[in-house]
Amino acid sequence: MEAKTVKNWFQVIPIRILLPVVLTVALFVGTIFLLILPILQDRMMNDKREMIRELTETAWSVLDGYRKKEISGQMSPADARRRAIDELRRLRYGTESKDYFWINDMHPYLIMHPYRPDLEGKDISGFSDPNGKKLFVEFVKIVKNRGAGYVDYQWQWKDDPQRIVPKISYVKGFDPWGWIIGTGIYVEDVRAEIAAITRRLTAVCLAILLLIIGLSGYVIWQSAGSQRRQRLADEALRESEEKYRLLAETAREFILAFDAGGRITYVNRAWHEASGFDTDEMLAMTIFEIMPSDEKPTFQDRLDLLYSGGTAPDLFETGLTVKSGERIPVEATLASLMDAGKTVRVFITARDVTEKKRAESQARLHREQLFQADKMTTLGTLVSGVAHEINNPVTFIMLNAPILQQAWQAVLPILDDYHRDHGDFKVGRMDYSRLRERIPLLLANISDGAERVKTIVGELKDFARQGPSEMVDHVEINPIVAKAVGLVGNLIKRSTHHFSAQYGPDIPRFKGNSQKIGQVVINLLVNACQALPDPEQAIRLTTAYEASAGQVVIEVTDEGCGMPEEVLQRIRNPFFTTKRESGGTGLGLAIADRIVEDHGGAMRFTSTVSKGTTARVCLTVTGPVSSLQKESS
Repeated sequence: MEAKTVKNWFQVIPIRILLPVVLTVALFVGTIFLLILPILQDRMMNDKREMIRELTETAWSVLDGYRKKEISGQMSPADARRRAIDELRRLRYGTESKDYFWINDMHPYLIMHPYRPDLEGKDISGFSDPNGKKLFVEFVKIVKNRGAGYVDYQWQWKDDPQRIVPKISYVKGFDPWGWIIGTGIYVEDVRAEIAAITRRLTAVCLAILLLIIGLSGYVIWQSAGSQRRQRLADEALRESEEKYRLLAETAREFILAFDAGGRITYVNRAWHEASGFDTDEMLAMTIFEIMPSDEKPTFQDRLDLLYSGGTAPDLFETGLTVKSGERIPVEATLASLMDAGKTVRVFITARDVTEKKRAESQARLHREQLFQADKMTTLGTLVSGVAHEINNPVTFIMLNAPILQQAWQAVLPILDDYHRDHGDFKVGRMDYSRLRERIPLLLANISDGAERVKTIVGELKDFARQGPSEMVDHVEINPIVAKAVGLVGNLIKRSTHHFSAQYGPDIPRFKGNSQKIGQVVINLLVNACQALPDPEQAIRLTTAYEASAGQVVIEVTDEGCGMPEEVLQRIRNPFFTTKRESGGTGLGLAIADRIVEDHGGAMRFTSTVSKGTTARVCLTVTGPVSSLQKESS
């Protein structure tokens, strides 16, 4: 019995536990070594390539900084080049601080190489690696063709000329001086990191395999997945920490040190670059000489508090004056240090907040603009509510006017008989004979006026209503444009005596939002009216279908004041307006442009100062034109 039971267990275990477990392990191992590791290797290589590209860009900016000093006259051309070379020669990075930058020119001659000074100043056009690649010639080709790029070749291992290994470098040209600057990574570094990761992953896989032997397939799978997720999270965390560490190390805050008398003893490179002062100039100055005069008393109070053992404010705003006399607003902190000789040194760390101040100013402006936009939205809601309230009494008028008409027709024979028998008589203050002629006209005018009010109210409600965002309407452009013209008809009449609207024939319908297309036309007409200083100037509106382009076209042309090019480039920017004093918010054309883009179209403007502006809206017709025309019929 026991033997049979054991046999049954051996028959069940491989199927229910061992096989899923083995497949899970195989899938896990295959995923790690066949998918994740290759992806990780590619990613690491890409990250390394991106790193050397960013480092080269940083070194390039160093050259550009000296170039600017050369242009500004702070340095002579020879001095600027010499100091740029010296600074890049000293730059190192990497875990051993042995990775470096080099410079050659477009001939190529080698200008600077920290580990190969024997080649500096020599023609290296014939220099090649063990595989015969003329690497410096390749650098020149890359820069000439693309301005910058990557090159693979063989090179010595850092400062070891006896060890030749594969290397990938990124080079970029510095056109003003005809230089090429570059740095690179060693492929073996990446392979070593991959090998280390592979060893760790192999150990983890073996550990997971041991756990699988003692646990059920489902629990083991969950555990393996949990461990893998944790490992990936740890790697992501390490990667994130490394990125933030690099950002912290490359921060460009101003750091200055001075003694108890205010004499400056140290400034960092960031302040040199921002201020324009060289080291000798700064060491001959006091901290108060770069402080704005209105800030000096407050700054002295902070120093006195610091010297007396108090605590200076953690962060305060002040200003620092650069060589040009310009004042840079900064956020600064103070700290003191007493060395073994009882000498007090004070450090000020400052961050340029020019952009922050500008952003705060822009934010205040945007808040005001958004407040104005909110008022416009509220006004739209109010218009909708007022339109609703007007609609009720108008409806009463339209219902009662026919009843009055019927009553008049019914009483008319009686009044005619009385008039024939007794002659003319007064009704109110008017003779009956005259009243008999005017009553039908009065009743007709009441009905027509009520109908007109109802039409205007309906158009206002359509305009104020928040329509659906879906493009589900079969838009027929001519009725929509005509409706928009009617809605702003009073504004058009006040603005110009010469308005014309030409509606093109056989314009197919297209999918879109009819209400929003109408809003676009209204905005364009309102802008055209506002551009006319004289009512004798004309506005022309046309619609057409351009079959060759498959587009429905709406054009609004005014003969108004026109716009210069710098204004024309910005009129579609949200909140940009030239009519802010008269209540303009700068939202009309921005909203219209967005609506046209949502319909897959484009809105273009052409303008000439003192001659006028043309707004052209092109809306693409999708689907067969014939079928759309058939639907419209």
